Amino acid sequence: MSPAMPAFGGREAARKLLTRAVRPTALFAANDLMAIGAMEALREQGIAIPGEMAVVGFDDIFVARLVSPGLTTVSQFQYDIGVAAGETLLRRLRGVATPKGTNREMPYKLIERGSA
Repeated sequence: MSPAMPAFGGREAARKLLTRAVRPTALFAANDLMAIGAMEALREQGIAIPGEMAVVGFDDIFVARLVSPGLTTVSQFQYDIGVAAGETLLRRLRGVATPKGTNREMPYKLIERGSA
């Protein structure tokens, strides 16, 4: 999949949302590229961001700072996620399996910019 595909998916998803009888006032995308694609679709329809619709992404990629308005996003701490994944893998290699259905909340931070 090319890097542009998530943006395309976000654009198409936003276009579908805009056809609904009751239009949402906010959009939370699974990642920043999808959020940026959604912002593109909203601009095409003349919808003010954040005035008419707020947009929030997830990842805090570098480009989130460069779009206009800046993308409000949730930053995840990738190093911490990598450490937790490595620890889980090492436990499994030692024969200590994590029980099914186990989850672990990881740290995150809301990065407020101009889109929400």
